[in-house]
Amino acid sequence: MHVALLRNIYIYGMNFDHYTLRPPVADDAQNIYDLITANRPRLIDYFPIAIGAIHSIADTEQYIKLKTKQAHAKEAITYLIVDDNTNIPIGFTFIKNFDWDIAKAELAYYIDKHYEGKGIVSKALQHIITYCFATLKLKKLYLRTAKDNIGSQRVALKNGFLLEGVLRKDFKIADGTLIDLHYYGLIKD
Repeated sequence: MHVALLRNIYIYGMNFDHYTLRPPVADDAQNIYDLITANRPRLIDYFPIAIGAIHSIADTEQYIKLKTKQAHAKEAITYLIVDDNTNIPIGFTFIKNFDWDIAKAELAYYIDKHYEGKGIVSKALQHIITYCFATLKLKKLYLRTAKDNIGSQRVALKNGFLLEGVLRKDFKIADGTLIDLHYYGLIKD
């Protein structure tokens, strides 16, 4: 791991259209709580850690502290997608499951239901991909989507990811059912 990355894992100033990517901070607790609460039914199967961790403002404050700690430990890096017109978080991107020996990581993301289908996540991911390859010096990124999550698959394809395979019965959703996942990969050129 590069010494410079140990000092400051976050890159600031990733802006596009009227959105900003930035790390979550303590002042975001209420807005993050509201985002999770409003989207809980559609996120419960695919983001069990966030859904399981956030049930109150106090829980949300602890979640933000955990995400900050994970970023500084290079375990997971979380960015909010913030609408600059309202200064309210409308989604998240995650860089997680790092394998520093191979220099790869998994990407994940979600957005508020009212902002879905507008290309926001695709544009946010372009910045995250550049950050991963240029700053973190990763060689491969991957993401996994449920086979019926067509929107997420479109985001992957729009950003140059290729379907590398299907992982059968590889993820447990909230009711305990094991589902297949599509595995997409992107290699640094």
